[in-house]
Amino acid sequence: MVKRLTIIIIIIASATTSWSQVIITGTVISKDDKSPLPGVAIIEKRSENGTSTKMDGTFSIEVSDPNSTLVFSFIGMRTKEVTLNGQRQILVETKWDCKKDFFDSQQIDIYASSGFINTPIGGKIGIASPWFLGGVIKGAYSYQTNAGGNVFQNAQVELAHYISNCDFDIDFRWSHRQVTLIDRLNSKANSFETDVNIGDIKLIAGYTHLNFNKAVDWDRSSGVLLGFGSYFNLPLHPTAIAKVSLYRDKIEYQASVQGGYKRFLCFLNFYKLNSFHEISLGIGTGLGYKVKKQKK
Repeated sequence: MVKRLTIIIIIIASATTSWSQVIITGTVISKDDKSPLPGVAIIEKRSENGTSTKMDGTFSIEVSDPNSTLVFSFIGMRTKEVTLNGQRQILVETKWDCKKDFFDSQQIDIYASSGFINTPIGGKIGIASPWFLGGVIKGAYSYQTNAGGNVFQNAQVELAHYISNCDFDIDFRWSHRQVTLIDRLNSKANSFETDVNIGDIKLIAGYTHLNFNKAVDWDRSSGVLLGFGSYFNLPLHPTAIAKVSLYRDKIEYQASVQGGYKRFLCFLNFYKLNSFHEISLGIGTGLGYKVKKQKK
């Protein structure tokens, strides 16, 4: 009788344990682009039971209660809790933390460049500061010539990311363009611009001023600058930007595509003002640096 009772108790206990163990399967994806996320840690709340997602974002975990809560966490991702409520298969959308890392700081870029039409010899240098008072200070200068009097110069100083939150950031920039064609043209344009960056989209607006001198055509006028840009998830991670400046009786066009991979950098620029136009190609390298107090 005792043996029979013991066997019954063991069978009941085994059945209860088997019933309480529930296998949950699912997939973890990014809320932004719906891509699967590998390596996400998954823990059954108030226990040490856990697993992680595979390369395709899928997972399988055995829980003790069909109403358990699962905790999903990953570096740079907002921790998310999901109560199962009897579900055996789930799809979890996660969102990246709004803490931002701007990888365009502490960088020196050096290019050799050539203009295909008027200024075949030149170069460009750019430098970005460390994180400073909530943003990054960036400067760039380019110079192209034909070694015979034609000169095409560009300079700019930018305050990047000084207004920023989880959804957008704003940049402020001063830009200078100067064209000299010996005995034919001398122009200087200066603009003050604001970029609003929302995701992969850049909206540009600003005030611009032009001094233009070409033979008998002399002009000094101010106008508005409007532009648009976008980042593309393609090889070399290109960013394309197009801007137009509207003066009293002239239009200035600027367009660029720039990108790179690791230390390799490249750009293709187009510029047009009145009858002057130039297409420039640049190839260069990027070098990172650390200020003394940031070195470990």
